[in-house]
Amino acid sequence: MVELRHIGKSADDLRFFILMDGRHAGGITVHSAQFPSFSYGVAVAKDMRRKGAAKAALLLLFDHMKRRGFARACVQIESANAASLALHSALGFAKTGEDNGVVLLERAL
Repeated sequence: MVELRHIGKSADDLRFFILMDGRHAGGITVHSAQFPSFSYGVAVAKDMRRKGAAKAALLLLFDHMKRRGFARACVQIESANAASLALHSALGFAKTGEDNGVVLLERAL
Protein backbone atom coordinates (compact mmCIF):
# COMPACT_ATOMS: atom_id res chain seq x y z
CA MET A 1 0.00 0.00 0.00
CA VAL A 2 1.32 3.43 -0.98
CA GLU A 3 0.37 6.68 0.72
CA LEU A 4 1.50 10.29 0.72
CA ARG A 5 2.26 12.05 3.99
CA HIS A 6 2.21 15.84 3.80
CA ILE A 7 5.39 17.20 5.43
CA GLY A 8 5.13 20.83 4.33
CA LYS A 9 4.88 23.54 6.96
CA SER A 10 1.59 24.85 5.52
CA ALA A 11 -1.17 23.76 3.16
CA ASP A 12 0.63 25.55 0.32
CA ASP A 13 4.01 23.95 1.09
CA LEU A 14 3.46 20.88 -1.07
CA ARG A 15 6.11 18.43 0.08
CA PHE A 16 5.26 14.80 0.73
CA PHE A 17 6.91 11.63 1.95
CA ILE A 18 6.05 8.53 -0.05
CA LEU A 19 5.28 5.62 2.25
CA MET A 20 5.07 2.06 0.96
CA ASP A 21 3.77 -0.54 3.40
CA GLY A 22 4.54 1.91 6.19
CA ARG A 23 8.18 2.40 5.13
CA HIS A 24 9.67 5.63 3.83
CA ALA A 25 10.08 5.09 0.08
CA GLY A 26 10.86 8.59 -1.21
CA GLY A 27 9.36 12.00 -1.67
CA ILE A 28 7.52 14.39 -3.97
CA THR A 29 7.86 18.16 -4.04
CA VAL A 30 5.58 20.44 -6.02
CA HIS A 31 8.02 23.07 -7.32
CA SER A 32 5.64 25.37 -9.10
CA ALA A 33 1.90 25.71 -8.78
CA GLN A 34 0.78 28.29 -11.31
CA PHE A 35 -2.91 27.70 -11.80
CA PRO A 36 -4.10 25.71 -13.68
CA SER A 37 -0.77 23.80 -13.99
CA PHE A 38 1.81 22.53 -11.54
CA SER A 39 5.21 20.90 -11.80
CA TYR A 40 6.93 18.54 -9.41
CA GLY A 41 9.92 16.38 -8.69
CA VAL A 42 9.81 12.82 -7.42
CA ALA A 43 12.54 10.67 -5.89
CA VAL A 44 12.35 7.05 -4.77
CA ALA A 45 14.89 5.31 -2.52
CA LYS A 46 17.11 2.92 -4.44
CA ASP A 47 15.88 -0.17 -2.56
CA MET A 48 12.22 0.79 -3.19
CA ARG A 49 12.45 1.30 -6.96
CA ARG A 50 10.60 -0.85 -9.50
CA LYS A 51 7.92 -1.75 -6.94
CA GLY A 52 5.22 0.67 -8.06
CA ALA A 53 5.78 3.30 -5.36
CA ALA A 54 6.35 6.23 -7.72
CA LYS A 55 3.39 5.43 -9.97
CA ALA A 56 0.97 4.97 -7.08
CA ALA A 57 2.26 8.08 -5.27
CA LEU A 58 1.97 10.24 -8.38
CA LEU A 59 -1.61 9.11 -8.94
CA LEU A 60 -2.35 10.15 -5.35
CA LEU A 61 -0.65 13.51 -5.97
CA PHE A 62 -2.65 14.06 -9.17
CA ASP A 63 -5.90 13.35 -7.30
CA HIS A 64 -4.86 15.76 -4.51
CA MET A 65 -4.01 18.53 -6.97
CA LYS A 66 -7.19 17.98 -8.99
CA ARG A 67 -9.23 18.44 -5.80
CA ARG A 68 -7.37 21.75 -5.31
CA GLY A 69 -8.57 22.87 -8.75
CA PHE A 70 -5.50 22.16 -10.88
CA ALA A 71 -5.99 20.77 -14.39
CA ARG A 72 -2.48 19.92 -15.70
CA ALA A 73 0.68 18.28 -14.41
CA CYS A 74 4.05 19.20 -15.95
CA VAL A 75 7.42 17.57 -15.44
CA GLN A 76 10.96 17.96 -16.74
CA ILE A 77 13.07 14.80 -17.09
CA GLU A 78 16.64 14.37 -18.25
CA SER A 79 16.58 12.59 -21.61
CA ALA A 80 18.98 9.94 -20.24
CA ASN A 81 16.54 8.97 -17.44
CA ALA A 82 14.84 6.09 -19.26
CA ALA A 83 13.06 4.79 -16.14
CA SER A 84 11.38 8.12 -15.39
CA LEU A 85 10.47 8.67 -19.03
CA ALA A 86 8.86 5.19 -19.16
CA LEU A 87 6.97 5.84 -15.92
CA HIS A 88 5.58 9.14 -17.13
CA SER A 89 4.67 7.67 -20.50
CA ALA A 90 2.71 4.93 -18.68
CA LEU A 91 0.95 7.68 -16.71
CA GLY A 92 -0.26 9.31 -19.92
CA PHE A 93 2.19 12.19 -20.25
CA ALA A 94 2.90 13.63 -23.69
CA LYS A 95 6.13 15.28 -24.77
CA THR A 96 5.70 19.01 -25.25
CA GLY A 97 9.32 19.97 -25.86
CA GLU A 98 13.00 19.31 -25.27
CA ASP A 99 15.75 21.70 -24.27
CA ASN A 100 19.43 20.94 -23.57
CA GLY A 101 18.84 17.26 -22.81
CA VAL A 102 15.72 17.85 -20.74
CA VAL A 103 12.38 16.48 -21.96
CA LEU A 104 9.25 18.50 -21.10
CA LEU A 105 6.10 16.44 -20.52
CA GLU A 106 2.50 17.30 -19.63
CA ARG A 107 -0.78 15.55 -18.93
CA ALA A 108 -4.31 16.56 -18.04
CA LEU A 109 -5.56 15.53 -14.61
